[in-house]
Amino acid sequence: MKKSFITAAIAFLIGLSAPVDAAEDVLIVDRQRVISQSKSGTSLFKQAEDLNKELREFVQKLEKELQAKGKNLQEEQTLLAPEVYQERRDALEAEIQSGQLEAQTRSQKIQEAIQRSSASIESVMNPILTEIVNEKGSKILLDRQVIIIGDPKLDISAEVVKRLNKRLPDIKVTISDE
Repeated sequence: MKKSFITAAIAFLIGLSAPVDAAEDVLIVDRQRVISQSKSGTSLFKQAEDLNKELREFVQKLEKELQAKGKNLQEEQTLLAPEVYQERRDALEAEIQSGQLEAQTRSQKIQEAIQRSSASIESVMNPILTEIVNEKGSKILLDRQVIIIGDPKLDISAEVVKRLNKRLPDIKVTISDE
């Protein structure tokens, strides 16, 4: 009886110590926070805002021009021969479609450029994460997004931001000409 009590007590104590070891083997990173707080991430967001603003301005200008042309054509309708009016109307519709296609193409190129720049940040951040995990002797790195509650001491996000700022202080969003 005494032997089984001692065995149970030892098993209980071993069971209590296991989670402590496991906790030390786990680190947490908030990748979204790292990107948003890093210099390169801030630069990326600013450039994305600027590019999207330029796109909105382009679309607004194009819409105003096409609306003015449409209004002029409508005003001239009674003065033009039906076949001339139809030609001009067809030309305006073609111009509208061309403008829509150009706006879509610009939007796609902007999104692709942003994705490439974001992937560049990730490609610099991933080795940093590996380094920190190895330095701390951890076995698992979890993204903050999958954790409901976690000890803030396990969060390495600030260290990742610091190292990312050193390795990639800025990023250039480049739109391809293809």
